[in-house]
Amino acid sequence: MNQEAIEHVLALKSSMQAAIDSGEIKNRERLMEVAASHGLTVTRNGSDYAGFQCESGKRLRVRFQFNDSPPKVPKVIGPESPKTKSGFWIYALTAHSKDCKRKACYVGQAANPPKRFREHFRSQREGRGSYALFQWAALEQVDVHAVVLIWAAGTHSNASYFEGYWLQRAQNAGFETPDSHNWGQLPRPESLPGQPFHWPTAEVQANSIPLSEVVLRRIEPQVLKFEAPFLEAGLTEIEV
Repeated sequence: MNQEAIEHVLALKSSMQAAIDSGEIKNRERLMEVAASHGLTVTRNGSDYAGFQCESGKRLRVRFQFNDSPPKVPKVIGPESPKTKSGFWIYALTAHSKDCKRKACYVGQAANPPKRFREHFRSQREGRGSYALFQWAALEQVDVHAVVLIWAAGTHSNASYFEGYWLQRAQNAGFETPDSHNWGQLPRPESLPGQPFHWPTAEVQANSIPLSEVVLRRIEPQVLKFEAPFLEAGLTEIEV
């Protein structure tokens, strides 16, 4: 094992835990900001503890009493699950100005993404859903792209937590969300199990496909690789 990496993660754990215990880190949101500043990735987000992974691959865990547990929502499971369980796909439609200085986004959920993408492409209605995004893209003279973010098991109501969470991540990342006061009245949890704390720009760009190709050429967008963290989380976490 890399002794330097181990010493680094132990020192980081000690520093973060001390900041929590002293009250310097007062809530979960601040903890996630500190973690992001150190380049840490969230692996666990429990009611009284959080796990993180360093760039070296080493993991650490800190404990707290913030009294802001994440809401109980269904686990995020892999793409194969729709065959046996009910649920909804969470997706995004995005557009970027030609100079890349502005960007806009629409986030939605669908039990049948191909059908929903056809509706977006062919059945736009003024004042409804993604219509304002397509107007934004038309003014910028750019294409609208589609990406499937995750699969959320359970009911429409449960999927709305994930839909609202990803919408908030997009807005935090600087996306305009045209007309979201009409379509974006959703729960906005601060964190959800297995979900990225920040909008995953690189992953979204790598998996986005022009909506016209999705519909006209029947190309199926790939799903981003975010799952509930019960599979491997904890196997290499360091407890001190």
